[in-house]
This record gives sequence, C-alpha cells and structure tokens, in this order.
Amino acid sequence: MSTQNKFTHWQRTETQFLAADPKAVYSIVGNLSQTGLWMKSFDGFVVHDDQRGVGTKVDLLAPGKVFGPLHRNTAPSGTITRRNHQTRMVEFTQPQPAGEMTLRWQVDEHENGCLVHFTVQLSGPGTTAFKFTVANALCKDFAVAAARLYKIVAPTAHRKRDAQIVISGGRGFLGRNLAADLVCRGMSVAVLTRNAEADFPAEQFIWDGVHQGPWTGALRSDHPIHLINLAGERVDKRNTPANIAALTDSRVTSTQTLAQAAASAPKLATWIQSSTTAIFGDAGEAELTESSPIPSDHRALPEMTGVASAWEQAFNAAEVNAEQRYILRTSLVMHPDAPLLGPLNMLVNTGLGGAMGNGQQWFSWIGLQDWLHLIRCMLGLEEPQIPAGLVHGTSPWPLRNTEVMAALRSIAGLPGLPTGSVLPRIGAAVLGSNARVALTGRKVTSEVLAQAGFEFQETDFAATIAG
Repeated sequence: MSTQNKFTHWQRTETQFLAADPKAVYSIVGNLSQTGLWMKSFDGFVVHDDQRGVGTKVDLLAPGKVFGPLHRNTAPSGTITRRNHQTRMVEFTQPQPAGEMTLRWQVDEHENGCLVHFTVQLSGPGTTAFKFTVANALCKDFAVAAARLYKIVAPTAHRKRDAQIVISGGRGFLGRNLAADLVCRGMSVAVLTRNAEADFPAEQFIWDGVHQGPWTGALRSDHPIHLINLAGERVDKRNTPANIAALTDSRVTSTQTLAQAAASAPKLATWIQSSTTAIFGDAGEAELTESSPIPSDHRALPEMTGVASAWEQAFNAAEVNAEQRYILRTSLVMHPDAPLLGPLNMLVNTGLGGAMGNGQQWFSWIGLQDWLHLIRCMLGLEEPQIPAGLVHGTSPWPLRNTEVMAALRSIAGLPGLPTGSVLPRIGAAVLGSNARVALTGRKVTSEVLAQAGFEFQETDFAATIAG
C-alpha cells in the first residue's frame, strides 16, 4: 500500500476463537440489534426495521463522551450493505465526510468451535482522524467482547473443561486478554482484582494483594485449580528509590500472599509465576537464554534486575503447593493495543519516529496470540507440552530499536527524525515514566521453547502491531 493510500485507506481485523456452535454464535453476531449486548466498545446499533437484509437502515451509537454525541447528532444513518447467512457474514457501512467506515462480522467454522472475525475499514480523506477517534476504539478489548458473546451462547458450547483458572492481576492488558481467551474456550475463570469491572465476563474476587480474605475461595474447587500470578504495579514509572521499592513490594508481597492461601487450599495443578526478561537489565550484545546467569555488574539495573530477581526469589522461597511450577519471564508483548505502543506511536505521528538512543539496543518481543498459546500449553490445554521450570516467553526474532521504529513508521506512512537519548529522557520526565525502558535492551530467546517444539505464529513484527 502506498504512503498516500495509508492516509485514505485503513483496515484492522480482530479474531477470537469460541468453543461454541457457529450457528448459535451467528444468531447473535448477525443480529445488529443485539451487538450492544456483547460489544461494549460502543453502545450498539439502532435498527430501523425488521432487518430484511441489505439496505436496512441502522444507526451506529458511537463511543466517546465527545465524539459519540457529535456523531449521533450529525451523522446520517448507515445501512446493512452485505449479508450472507450461508457464510455467516454481515456488514454495516456508515457514511463519513468524503468517505465511509465499514464494519464487518464473520463467523467461520473451526475445529471444536468457531472463529469470530471483526473488521473495521476506513476510506476517504478523514481516514487518519477517524482511525484515532473511532476505529481503534471499536476494536479495543475485542477478546473481552467475544467472551461476553460466549457467555450468551454458553448453553450450546461444544466444550467445557472441568478446571478452575485463577488469575491474579487479571484486569491488566495481559490478564484481561488471558481471562477472556480462556472463557471463550469453555474454562471456568476467576480473576483476583482490586476493583470489580461491570460486565467483565469472568468471575471477580476483590483482594488487595496483601491480606487473606474471601478471595481465597477462588482456590477451592472440586476440579483441578491452575493459578497464574500476573499481579504487580505498573512498571513504567520514574526511576526513584520509592517507585522501585513499590514495584518490588507489590510483586513480592502478592506472591507471598498467594503462597499463604495456596498452602491451606487443595494442591494446585499448576502455578505459573510471572516474571520479565528485563531481569537481564541493559545486556548489550549478550545472547540470553534460560541458562544465562543474572547480571550482578553495571548491567543489573535496580528497576529491572532488582525488581524481577526479588519477584522470582519470593516464588522460589515460598512453599508453593503445586504439581507443575513455572517461572515465565515474558518479554514485551505486542498487539495493536499493547500499552508500550502508545508512546512510541505518539513519537511516530509527530515526526520523531527515528532511532532512539543509538538505535542498536535489542528489543525482545512476543505476539499476544503466541503468548496466549504458550499459557495454554503450560496449562496442558494444547500441545506441545512445556517442561516445568523457567521459561522465556519471547520470540526467536529479537529486533534492534532501529527496526522497531522503522516498522512503526512504515505502518504510519511517515518519515521520522532520530530522537537520540536526550528527548526520551525529557519526555519520560514529563510523562512520569522511565526513559531506560526505551534506551536499554536485551537479546533474549528461549532454548526451552525451541527444544519443546513450540511453533510461533506471529513472526512478522510489523503485521503483529499493525492497527
């Protein structure tokens, strides 16, 4: 696609597997008057007649406190432009100034269930503006939306598993996508969270990560219990002693709290303990696998090596009551909605999308769908089997910072000036973040996954983050 076309044409598709009958799923998906029941990224549709088919007038209730009311008061009605019950597809088109937005849903048969695809297409000179104000917002949290859809059609589900999955920190980017993905596959999922979220499709237990309480009931079941600990404070904060202490305490204390609860509960089938490949600090050109030692010299950064080491030590020191124990060092998880991409895209779209620092620092990453597949393999839900112990959740294709920024510029269709190291430090100071997240790097891969025969599906970085 040419640079010009990137400003006038744009498309994004989200896909989610559901362990449910395709016809039952399409009975909801194909009826736009019910879209608001499961897709909360907007307020649904108002359908003006009996949905006889193509040409039916439909009003999109757009998201946003500003754009939503503006759209409702000024935009003309859209229409159903395509519908095919045989292929289980429905398409809606909304006129935009000098262009249009098309939304398409399709349900495809897939082994033991179906795939639900949601596509947003934009065309016309307003493409860039509508991409940022509406289109990406419609796609956001699609896995959670699909899990709500699964709940609606659950009585017809193909497969339900006799297991309880408990996720602490289950409302962050990784946790909510993991919870939703497992719900869509027929799992019973409980999330430990500080604040309950309305319409979240998994059972929620309130906890503070410190004290025992009613939430410990999530670890008691007649079925096998699998615990996935993702809890911890947001890492991208100013590099101060107080923040480093808070980051460490949130991870160590929550791990100890879970271990205490698990000690008085039935034996866990699995405990997956989250960690991070940032444990290697600023590693330069070193090639790092699960057998590589943790640095103790200048490469060991307190907010990275210090925090992650304490996190892993808390897990190893606890008497973890589980048949299978994993420490999963996750690299940067990539998806169009990945939190890290927000500030990087901001630089790109303001013309500052060139290399950061010297541009040679390594960027280890894994696509969200590959990370979810890895978790399912650890839980014994899919092949291959992953041996218990330390695992690096990272793809075999780390990139240089120059390659990462080039991919972002290619997607945006914009040139970019190098930012050096001074500008990221100034920006981090203004935003309250840590410039060393962008200016340091690690070349991390996994010998464990290679030996287990784990196959990565997200091999193209640019395609993985396109949105």
